[in-house]
Amino acid sequence: MATGQLSIDLERNELRDGAGHPVALRRRSLGLLLQLARHAGHVVSKQELAETNWPDRIATDDSLARCVSDIRAALGPQVRKTLRTASGRGYMLSGWRGEGSLLLAPSVGETQPVPLDERPSIAVLPFISAGDSGQSYFADGVTEEIITALSRVRWLFVIARSSSFAYRGKVLDVRQIASELGVRYLLEGTVRRYGDRIRMTGHLIEAETGRQIWAGRHDGEVANIFVLQEQVAASVLSAIEPNLRMAEIERARRKPPGNISAYDLYLRALPPLYAYTEAGFREAEALLRAAIERDAAYSEALAALADCVGRMALNGWLADREAGFAESRALARRAVLADPENPLSLATAAWSYAMFSSDFDDALELADRALALHPNSLAVRSYCGWVFVYAGESERAIEQFEAARRMSPVDPRDYFPLLGIATAHFFARRFDVAVRLCERILALVPSHTIARRYLCAALAHADRTAAHDATTELLRLQPNYSLANAGASRFRHPWMLELYVSGLRKAGVPET
Repeated sequence: MATGQLSIDLERNELRDGAGHPVALRRRSLGLLLQLARHAGHVVSKQELAETNWPDRIATDDSLARCVSDIRAALGPQVRKTLRTASGRGYMLSGWRGEGSLLLAPSVGETQPVPLDERPSIAVLPFISAGDSGQSYFADGVTEEIITALSRVRWLFVIARSSSFAYRGKVLDVRQIASELGVRYLLEGTVRRYGDRIRMTGHLIEAETGRQIWAGRHDGEVANIFVLQEQVAASVLSAIEPNLRMAEIERARRKPPGNISAYDLYLRALPPLYAYTEAGFREAEALLRAAIERDAAYSEALAALADCVGRMALNGWLADREAGFAESRALARRAVLADPENPLSLATAAWSYAMFSSDFDDALELADRALALHPNSLAVRSYCGWVFVYAGESERAIEQFEAARRMSPVDPRDYFPLLGIATAHFFARRFDVAVRLCERILALVPSHTIARRYLCAALAHADRTAAHDATTELLRLQPNYSLANAGASRFRHPWMLELYVSGLRKAGVPET
């Protein structure tokens, strides 16, 4: 069997690796894989999968999604793409039938398109070894690591290594290369060695305009060259992902109304969502609901709407707070079911479960899965940081938020991880630090009522006279807020709720 191939033995009911050894899978996950294998090339509905593998009980969407995630993890990064999600319908496994088995062959680096009208695409051209042709192996390694890292970004289509490397040594206009590869963006760069140090420089170019939308460099020691390649790839990914997103938002804004797709609607919703105002959230909500009407299984849009509705409820901008919480959880669950391997959807669901259901076991499991899939994402780190805050793991939360801010120091949503750090310090009883950080957030986003609540509680616990003035401003922005509202907050440990509510009480927040 060729390197990287797997096979499913339909007589012995086993998944086997290239050497013929069994690959371990949980019982239900294996049963689901075998069912898909027996119907290879055809979509098997979620209902069929649930009825066959959970005959004696009702299977939740999360149970099915977890099994799919297990299977993809067992198949590995190259072969996992043979298991595809049929939007809103079920799953399909692709392979070649043999005598009593199904052969699953690896793909060559390209990610499968998702059902978006205009998914952004990128090619990473072979990095040039500047000044020392003997270092070309390192430049090639960096290029391959970056291709692999970018392939983890679910909303981005990445051209395979074999196609990108066909342009090695060719001097062509970026527009010509992009046209031949059918991509919107090109990443190119150089690698230069100085004694025991390596410097990598990179440039991200929008092919249509020739505009450079990102440039950066990374320096490191040659001592452990493979670790350095991974570090360079992680650095490039964390830098260019938000720049690519902003470029896509600008492109969507320029499109005429008649050509708006679900993807464009999603992109147009992001700036008002990031503005963190009631008007902004309502505008984002309308755009996201319109996107989901056009594509009911659009995982990123479902996750963004779960975030939007949840925050509107948290800020008191929905008439029925509990209904908002319930809808956020339901949307997050749909997002995960639509794409169980989407780290942003997993992280958003983890946040929603922790914030609005107190289901901390599932929330922590989803957070761990999201971080394992995409640790170099500011959004993933931030959502997971909030899960750790509400689970009472302040130091672990601060670690996630600080990593997120290092990845994107000028991110328009910097207040998101900053509030997480402030809240984690609050529950660690470092009230003066929490006050300082909340004041920084409110200087950026004056309408952020959640930051005002923690400012009030932290000032009161720090015995600061400004606590009552902060409460006056909070009640001006949110007249109906009370200790009864605060008492509905969900934390893993009772002492956390007591610390929060008692601080607000000392600050003068009314009982009802």
